[in-house]
Amino acid sequence: MKLIFDWCFSFHEEKKSWRSDAEIISLEIVHRESGFASAKVVVAITEALATKKYAKIAIQKDDKNTEIIFSGRLVSFPIGFGNSYLKLEFISEPDDYQNQLNDFCRLNYEQYKNINKHKLLDHPINFDGLFFSTKDMNNPTVFLEGDCKIFYWDMKNGKLSLSDINHGAKNFEIKSSDIIRDSLKVRLSREPYKSINLSIGTSWLRHVYDCINLYPLIAKNFKNSVVCSYTNIGAAMKNFCKFSKNTGYELISSRIKEIYPTQNRHFFQNFSLVSAEYIIEKSETFPQKFVRFKKFYFDGQILVNWHHKQKINENVTVKIINTKSNGGREKNIYLKLGPLQLPKAQRKWLSFWEYNCGEKVLYSGQIFECLAAHVAEEKFDETKWRLVEKIPDALADETASSFFATDRGKNAIRYAVQKAIALINYSSRYVEINFSVYAKNFISVALDDQITIIDDRFPCGSISGKVTKTAFFADCNHRILNITICCNLGGFSEIPVEKTNEYFQKLSINDEGEKINSQNIVTQISVENLPEEQEAWLAQIKAKSVAELKDELRKHPTKIKIKLHPLSTSKAIIKNHNIPDFLV
Repeated sequence: MKLIFDWCFSFHEEKKSWRSDAEIISLEIVHRESGFASAKVVVAITEALATKKYAKIAIQKDDKNTEIIFSGRLVSFPIGFGNSYLKLEFISEPDDYQNQLNDFCRLNYEQYKNINKHKLLDHPINFDGLFFSTKDMNNPTVFLEGDCKIFYWDMKNGKLSLSDINHGAKNFEIKSSDIIRDSLKVRLSREPYKSINLSIGTSWLRHVYDCINLYPLIAKNFKNSVVCSYTNIGAAMKNFCKFSKNTGYELISSRIKEIYPTQNRHFFQNFSLVSAEYIIEKSETFPQKFVRFKKFYFDGQILVNWHHKQKINENVTVKIINTKSNGGREKNIYLKLGPLQLPKAQRKWLSFWEYNCGEKVLYSGQIFECLAAHVAEEKFDETKWRLVEKIPDALADETASSFFATDRGKNAIRYAVQKAIALINYSSRYVEINFSVYAKNFISVALDDQITIIDDRFPCGSISGKVTKTAFFADCNHRILNITICCNLGGFSEIPVEKTNEYFQKLSINDEGEKINSQNIVTQISVENLPEEQEAWLAQIKAKSVAELKDELRKHPTKIKIKLHPLSTSKAIIKNHNIPDFLV
């Protein structure tokens, strides 16, 4: 097996013939998993090296066929030299390696963009955008976080591909007789993970907004839901909804008008127009007489816009248990999701706002486009709007009480579990075997391959492992290939899609908690001195004049008190979810 060394003009230059530009005195090529190979070669000096940058190394087999085993770029200055030789170092990093990485990024990013974020996936995904920022989009490693794959750079042609951490594309069988005597070494490289305690955290800002008419809620406290009193409370009702800034409330309209029963006799036929008769006691000056008081009736509208912002910190904890391992260590992992927020390109829909044709708004987790210019009413009228799309963000429901209870949140948990499974599988490669063979028969072994060693000293007579390192040594006498493999004795945890789907379909996240909406925005409405109570007060008095009765009414006017939900708060809501163990 003859070694050939040729200088080249570029990394990817195609070789059609070999010149043997320099005599190789000794050679060492080392290639580690998920990295570029390096070569240290000692060559005889034949010409000046000032213009040399790239080189290729090949072997010529006994059948005269030539095979490239290394392509590389010269690294800086010679690392050693003598009177007749130079020691050079090369690296198999191609000139276009960054472009290959970017192409890989774009390919996966396009795949990610096509994912429906609001629906459970049928197949696993390589990454999730919630786990890294846009700045990380140029870092391809993020695309492999949830998968059991690593980069494989071919040192022969500099091409990027992916390699499984447990299985190789090709399998080589090597018998114990092929291994150089006393070179076989077996050791434990790490302790596998028996379980992983996974915590996923996120923070998001909940936006809840609506418009509410308080008047019907007030009227429910009166008999037959008609606001009335023996005191004129119209002016007071207009004033009790004055809100200070930063409360989250805004008074849009306060229209209170007095209505007269004589104008609608049919409706008021069962209502009294005046009070009962009250007796004014006889005195020396005035004879006894009877007095009645006018009963005031009201109608109106009190429209209030409200907008609530509440920070929510959520954390999900799940334990991933490796059932294929009888022992091992436990690991704690905390993953922080990116910020969950609604897009700000369109503003939210508001009651009584003037909208123009073509204007877009956010309403109830969806984007609508205005079909015709109009002034919005109290409630959203879908006939005047066209649905454009759902909100294109992780948090589909802006009023949600829990992100992780949504389909998108469950997808985030699913991806995090995939990351943990990938880590368990990687840690399960805890047996490392190193051995040397004569390179003549195994020079084509690469890091994308698997090797099965057949030896009676192993259980079942053989053991298989993924190649993680190769080191080729050559001099004038020997051609030796040193190989390192990592073996997963516990078995590789391949989780069927059906199993993961079943787990997440059954997964129940507690969505209970405070949900603010128009139904509970009013915490309390109380009315003091209803007309019936005013009549009772007047009946108890032994009045000597009409002025005394009027004074009693002034002391007991009808009062309406409203308590609204406090919307302004700086304290975040903290939610912790513990979900069932995931077995792998």
